[in-house]
Amino acid sequence: MQSQGGRGVVFLSLVLLPACAAAPPPPVAEPVAAEPVARRSAGPSFESEIGALNEMKVQQTFQRSSEKLSACYSKGSQRLPYLSGDVRFVVRVAKDGSARWAFVKDSSLGDRDTEACMLAVLKGAVWPLPEGGEGLAENSFTFEPGGDERAPVAWKPEQLGSSYKNARGALAQCRKKAGTKGLKATLYVETDGKPAAIGVSSADERGEAAVPCVVDALHGLKFNSPGSYASKVSVTIE
Repeated sequence: MQSQGGRGVVFLSLVLLPACAAAPPPPVAEPVAAEPVARRSAGPSFESEIGALNEMKVQQTFQRSSEKLSACYSKGSQRLPYLSGDVRFVVRVAKDGSARWAFVKDSSLGDRDTEACMLAVLKGAVWPLPEGGEGLAENSFTFEPGGDERAPVAWKPEQLGSSYKNARGALAQCRKKAGTKGLKATLYVETDGKPAAIGVSSADERGEAAVPCVVDALHGLKFNSPGSYASKVSVTIE
């Protein structure tokens, strides 16, 4: 995947004007001491320009990581046999090929422990060196149970009941404190109305700071019972 950033170049031109032959030379001015210039202390820097990444090498890095990502999924499915969904990751690649940060851009997986395991895999990977600035790598993965496990019942947010409605204000505060543009939580609700697992994705990297807050806010709630089998639902947090 390639992300290209542009560079600006400023050209300065110097114009020379002919002198008049009859004009006397100007008087020599006394040198004036220059005023001291205040310099700002060097603080932490952040690369704002997005460089280019070799798409083929990026895909190869994701491919090399796929076995470890699958291991994360297998571990999660041992707790939740019906665990499944799509996950889209974004990785900020530093100039030395390391991951500056990574976050879940979109996910319907519904289990934060599994998502966190996958993020750790991508953060530990060696990425191709970007050109012209730090790079952005992005890719999606789909995970499905290997057996005949029955899929959870698909729910809409309003089916969660009044406890979710009452928690929307607290969830919005989680988003605001992190400064992210948007969040999405996906959760599985057991037959007793308690959440079995919760996953969170965000519009940008700042959303990672809101994940613990969102998980805590939802984990302590009791929702409507889905009946004789677990349900799965995604909610948008604005």
